[in-house]
Amino acid sequence: MAKKFFKQKVHNKKRTITQIIIISICVVGIVLCFFIAGYFNNLLPEGAVIELRDSVSIEVNSSLPSKTTYFSKLENITEDAITVTYPNIDMQQTGEYPINIKVHHKKYTTVLRIVDTVSPELTAKDVTINEGETYQASDFVESCTDNSNQKCQVEFFTLALTQDGEKIDFSKYTTEGKYLIQIVAKDSSNNQSNIANAYLTIGSPADTPFICSYGDNSYDTEKYIMAVDISENGCALSGDVYSTTVIPEVLVPILDSEYNKIFNEFKKLNINGVVNFTRTIDPIPNIENTGLVGYGIKISVFEENNLVLEYYLNSNGTREYLLNKYNIN
Repeated sequence: MAKKFFKQKVHNKKRTITQIIIISICVVGIVLCFFIAGYFNNLLPEGAVIELRDSVSIEVNSSLPSKTTYFSKLENITEDAITVTYPNIDMQQTGEYPINIKVHHKKYTTVLRIVDTVSPELTAKDVTINEGETYQASDFVESCTDNSNQKCQVEFFTLALTQDGEKIDFSKYTTEGKYLIQIVAKDSSNNQSNIANAYLTIGSPADTPFICSYGDNSYDTEKYIMAVDISENGCALSGDVYSTTVIPEVLVPILDSEYNKIFNEFKKLNINGVVNFTRTIDPIPNIENTGLVGYGIKISVFEENNLVLEYYLNSNGTREYLLNKYNIN
């Protein structure tokens, strides 16, 4: 009996060892399978080429870009093989956000830049008050919208001039009369709208004709494209108002806004070369050639000394393209 028990105990011990060995082999096999699968999953398809952009720019409150937008070069890779995750991104706030990308389980990182280069759209309305009452720039706003969905910052236009070149303060009218008012709007990124015109009527003034000392503001529309209208109450200004040797002050915020827009447009295109731009400013006389009614602006953009973008700026902020190599909208 003791001998039988001993044999059974030895046999059970051998069986246990065998089971442990089998289980260990299975575990090692499973781990090895996972390792091999992971290795081959991380391998890119033959002939695959992946070059990632340093950053991608989109407008605030717009849609996310397609997954392939993050690559400057992508060959033999299907879009289904790309996974993009956006940790802590806020489409309503401008800024730079890190982006995580996986291609066949290989990990990459880049940056999504949310920018605001779009000016507010401002529409003005006329206002009537009694003598002694006050007014402010926001009273003349019919509507103002911005792609940021934030409230517009409205103020009186501060660069307007009389026919003889004196600064106009649109906030200082107090006596009975009818006055042209000009307002502009800005957003939180300091993009400025086009100038919006309205009329302020104080009391019940009699209608009196406005005298144009230098002729009216009609001009040759076949010859000139108006970017900035500087006329006052339908009248041209003195031709001596602005110096031709420097950029007129009235054009500075418009040019700054346009340069910023160009910079971000080419940033979106991931242009690696040196980009320079020049501007041509054309004073626009009235038909009689007795006064100045505005300015034309032509923008030329060069990539490594090659002209790639050229256009005239319209008074409503749109462009008339002469050359648009990259089909910028």
